[in-house]
Amino acid sequence: MMIYLLRHGETEWNRQGRLQGQQNSPLTARGEAQAAAMGRTLRQLVGPGAAGFRLICSPLGRARQTAGIVAAELGCDPAAFVDEPRLMEHGFGVWQGELEAELPRRFPDLWRAREADRWNFQVPGGESYALVAARLAAWLREQPAEARVIAVGHGLAGRILRGLYGRADPQEVFAMAEPQDAFFRLSEGVITRFDAAAETEA
Repeated sequence: MMIYLLRHGETEWNRQGRLQGQQNSPLTARGEAQAAAMGRTLRQLVGPGAAGFRLICSPLGRARQTAGIVAAELGCDPAAFVDEPRLMEHGFGVWQGELEAELPRRFPDLWRAREADRWNFQVPGGESYALVAARLAAWLREQPAEARVIAVGHGLAGRILRGLYGRADPQEVFAMAEPQDAFFRLSEGVITRFDAAAETEA
């Protein structure tokens, strides 16, 4: 099995520090450059056209926008990326659109509950880490041993998927990075990071 896992580029809400969850915000110019850089780096690894790879992405707009840019760099039709709803970002319910830094002040009781059991806490109208892990684990189990996949998704959901693949515990998942100028290959039990930062500086 070989999975290349990409996160969408920077969005307007990323820049503002707002939780997006399953709502959407468009890529910034920097986010578009990050997506293009990842596409160029990925092309060096999988070759033009990504022959032999299945292309999937979260159906959320920012992931779709990133997939379109990546497809252009790979020399693929953007329509080759097929929606996979289980790759969607963690649903933050009533917190979606809120400034993350303001959550402890605006929702003190919910924040205390979250801090007490971060893995299982479920914000009203949203999901817990555990629920996201369950849907991603189901997707991962379905992949055949010979699967070759390029997947465009999200930061938190991507951390959880990497954690499942690497058999990480919750604390290790919480500590993982969520880069927008790098991506990961999951293959033969090893998770390898590929940075594309140099291309985003131009």
